Amino acid sequence: MTAFVDARPAAGLWRLGDAELLGELQDAEVVLRQAYAWVLGLVAEADARGVAERVGYPSLAELLRGVLCVSKKEARQRIAHAGVPVAVPLEPEQLSVINRVLRELPPHIGAADREQAVEVLAAAAQTLDASNLVPLGREIVNRLDPDGALPSEDELAHPRREFRYDTRRDGSVRFHGCLDAETGALLEAILSPLAKPHDAHDTRTLPERQGDAFAELLETSTTPTEGGERPHIAVTIPLTTLQNGLGTTELSPSAIRRLACDAKVLPVILGSNSEPLDIGRISYTVPSHLRRALIVRDQHCAFPGCRRRPSSCHAHHIIHWVDGGVTALANLVLLCGMHHRLIHHSGWTVRIVNGRPEFTPPSWLRRRRKR
Repeated sequence: MTAFVDARPAAGLWRLGDAELLGELQDAEVVLRQAYAWVLGLVAEADARGVAERVGYPSLAELLRGVLCVSKKEARQRIAHAGVPVAVPLEPEQLSVINRVLRELPPHIGAADREQAVEVLAAAAQTLDASNLVPLGREIVNRLDPDGALPSEDELAHPRREFRYDTRRDGSVRFHGCLDAETGALLEAILSPLAKPHDAHDTRTLPERQGDAFAELLETSTTPTEGGERPHIAVTIPLTTLQNGLGTTELSPSAIRRLACDAKVLPVILGSNSEPLDIGRISYTVPSHLRRALIVRDQHCAFPGCRRRPSSCHAHHIIHWVDGGVTALANLVLLCGMHHRLIHHSGWTVRIVNGRPEFTPPSWLRRRRKR
């Protein structure tokens, strides 16, 4: 391998023709895989001899970190790859796939079946990259263990579910977690229909559509009560800020106006030290009987081309109630979450003409359509 590297031209690669360049690239990949296989053989031998303890390292992983100057993750990966019994040199990601297949096989799968699984995967790895090797590995596991590992009684009673989130300075929320297979399938079944493109002109990416679907799920879900009330968001904002849209709050004034478009409103008068002086009565801006009439009229999201069902829609005040707009059918329109945000945060406008909502795009969009 050293001879191969020494024999390669250190400069002047530009002189190579395309075919020669690709040939050199393939030869170098072969040497790279052979070198990695040699490293793994040395790691396996060091493990078998117990070299780490004899030379003063607490573990083989720490020895590799100290001697080779690799990260802890890389050291652990090389140790895992050294335990994969392949007869041909493979690249690290392919070895990771095979190692994962071996770990997923239950203990009752015999050595002969395990060896055959490795042989099949190693042979396929000559023409398949790691990502295309994954489905084959999954099929092998399913064939050797069609019933899968039976969950314990504790796993059935307490399935692994985690959800972590934190709020950023701008009020946005970042989260991650994991769900058990059953709950994961339920989440997919709920989100999938909500995440479909609205129409052929929907330019949102799949993650963006899934994010909107998750938001819609939260907005339309039946929430539990706490202290006799459904959960609520409390936003303290001066009336003038809410009216003119200017000011500094945790949420933007325009976002608060949209949230207040179809929500409970609790007026509170604060003193100079922000102490509550008077609390008014909670009122619904759109009562249930008026919402039913709105659903009968609009039937779905009224934005052109959108057919989101009423349960996914908000009742939007055309003239916001804070600006003197009345809560009446002639001042309301049914909008899904995406188009509700569009109306509040873009140049789109809506009015009721002959008892039906009529939408007008912003001027720049009208100019584009005329071209």
